[in-house]
Amino acid sequence: MKVFIAIAFTSLLLVGFQKKQIEWRSLVPFVTTRNEVEAELGAPSSGKEYILIYDTPEERITVSYGGAKKSATDKCRWDIPNDTVFNFLLAPKKKFRLADVNIDLTKYQKQKALEMVQDYYYYNENEGVTITTRIVEGEEILLSIERGPDAAQKKTYCCKEGKGR
Repeated sequence: MKVFIAIAFTSLLLVGFQKKQIEWRSLVPFVTTRNEVEAELGAPSSGKEYILIYDTPEERITVSYGGAKKSATDKCRWDIPNDTVFNFLLAPKKKFRLADVNIDLTKYQKQKALEMVQDYYYYNENEGVTITTRIVEGEEILLSIERGPDAAQKKTYCCKEGKGR
């Protein structure tokens, strides 16, 4: 039970959620296995091979496992098993104001999204977390929370092409 200890965390994080949310901080890239994810969330609702989507009543979680193809711009050859979480994106199905989300944004760097006029990204490289928001009718709304390799995992698991660890 090392991974899914506090299922209700998101209910503290996102005001208004009811029971059975994923505790997003408990999904740990390079640690959590597909079996652990599916023991908590059940079978995926869609996706194939190494990129799978899990739906709960309150959120949609897209999980990329170690066997997923990496982007062409990624210079790393990630040294993780195929059935282990590489990264995930959690998108709430309800609208939540960022001001109502229990996240210490002082730990994040805010950046305007170039491709979307009203969107912003909050990055925390040390934790491997990106929060995406959008300004809607003057309020900043949470769109998603993405978690991938943190700074320490990048150092440990990133084998540069042509080089060993």
